[in-house]
Amino acid sequence: MLVAVGIVVVIAGGVIIAMTRGASNVHRGSFNAVAANQAAWIVSFMRNDIVRSDVGRIVLVPESGNTWKGTTEFKVLIHGGQFVNYSVENVGNGKVFVRTSSDGRKQRFAAEYLTDFAVEYVSGSMVINMLFKDPASHAVDFAWSARIYPPALVGPDRFWKPLNATP
Repeated sequence: MLVAVGIVVVIAGGVIIAMTRGASNVHRGSFNAVAANQAAWIVSFMRNDIVRSDVGRIVLVPESGNTWKGTTEFKVLIHGGQFVNYSVENVGNGKVFVRTSSDGRKQRFAAEYLTDFAVEYVSGSMVINMLFKDPASHAVDFAWSARIYPPALVGPDRFWKPLNATP
């Protein structure tokens, strides 16, 4: 009887340890998926706004050197006199990326995990760096980097040639 109880205790202990580790792995995987999704949304919106503009219609005032951290002006003028403003606001223990359109609509991204956000203007492109941290400290920090190339300085002929052009 004692041997049977000992075997059951060992098996139950192994199952409890496996379940605990499994739950921790699920939390880490969930954090990474949410952080990657939030970073992709931010970059997607910025890329769509920037490619609908021209280099001369993008106002980016860096805080230091060529780096924008969210407290100074970053405005993208898009077609029809419309514009979008970007900012980074502090919330709780982290930050939130805010996209405000000219009609007053605000969109907030990455409110749960974003701890650092920077846009650096390098060699004619914008390098976006984001750092996400798990508030529960169960997962490793998640860093995301992307590059956005603003449109060329010329008009629509940067994409195609007129029909009467000879090759």
